[in-house]
Formats: sequence, C-alpha cells, structure tokens
Amino acid sequence: MTLFMRFERAMIRFSAGLALLGGAGLIFAVLLTCVSILFKLAGRLFEALFGAQWVVETLPWLRAILGEEELVSLGVAFALFAALPWVMIQRGHIKVNLFEPVFTARFNKLLDLLGDLTLAILAYLIMTRQWFLIFKKARGSNEPFVDILLQGDLEQIASRLRDAQESQILGLPLWPTYIIAELCVIAFFAVACFCVLRSARALAAPTSARAQ
Repeated sequence: MTLFMRFERAMIRFSAGLALLGGAGLIFAVLLTCVSILFKLAGRLFEALFGAQWVVETLPWLRAILGEEELVSLGVAFALFAALPWVMIQRGHIKVNLFEPVFTARFNKLLDLLGDLTLAILAYLIMTRQWFLIFKKARGSNEPFVDILLQGDLEQIASRLRDAQESQILGLPLWPTYIIAELCVIAFFAVACFCVLRSARALAAPTSARAQ
C-alpha cells in the first residue's frame, strides 16, 4: 500500500467519524422534537380533561419545550457541517452526468478536477467567513478582537463574548456555534484540498487507448 493510499484511507476514516459525530445532532433534533410534541399533546389532553388552569398550576412544565426551534436548528446545523467532509470525499454532492458517457475518460477526469477545485474554493470562502463571525468587532468597539487576545486582557475578552450575538428565544451565545462550525469547515477545506490532489493524480495517470 502506497503512502497516498494510506493517507486517503485516513482521510476517509476521519470524514466518516466526523459525519457519525454529526449524526448525534440529528438524533438530538429528532428526540427533542418528539418530546416537545408529546408534551404539547399531553398538555392539550389534560386541559380538555381538567381545564387549562389546573394544568398551569399542577403541571406547568407540560408544554412545548421553550426554544425548541433554536435547539433543533443548532442540532441540524451541526449535522450538516459535520457531514461536509464525508460528502466531499465520497463525491456525494449533486452531479449532473448526462453527457458523461459521451465525453472521453480524460475529459471527465478534468471535469472532476475542476469540480473539486471549485468546492475547495467555496470551502475556503466559508472558512474565512466563519472566522470573521468569530472575531468580528463588537458593537461600539473599535479594537480588533485579535489585539485584545494578544494583550491578554481576559476581562475585556469576557466582556466581548458577553456582548456577542445571542439567540432570540433562549439567549444562548452564538460564538461557540461559530467555533464548532469553523472546525468542521476547516476539516471540509482540508478534505477538499486532498480531493483536488486525488483528482489531479487521476488526471495525470496514464489511460489506455480504449478509455480515451
């Protein structure tokens, strides 16, 4: 087994592990939705039997989970970001191959290379955008976050994090979600760069006359 094949196997295992970890986000979203629906149905049932006032006084928690939409969106978003490297390395993205049988094998390999290169560029753009969301200036502050971090001003750092964006319903800080998404996108970019290398190797490899 060559060094490239070992590296490819390692990238596949890494992407699969990250995708499986992201599956926990979907499981969380499904369970949370089911529990919220059951609570809502149970609340309506008890209201019909004993009245709304009795439910509010006796079982105040028997209602739809507060912030369910936000928590579900976070779980699904984590699953989507975590699945990006796996989809990339398995070529699972949408592909229109209507004319693939008409083209030569080498031209199809060239199209694969261009597709992987385009996705690598998109991964880079998403990665830099996420970086901006993490370290962008707070409202009313002209000092960049990186400068504060290098100065070691922990009080100012904590203040900036407290003043950062929050979710509308639960008031959850959003900067940790940006960091998790950034880590997933970094993995996506690394895998995309490897896919570009893989496609370039396939294009440079000799092909038989029949395949051409």
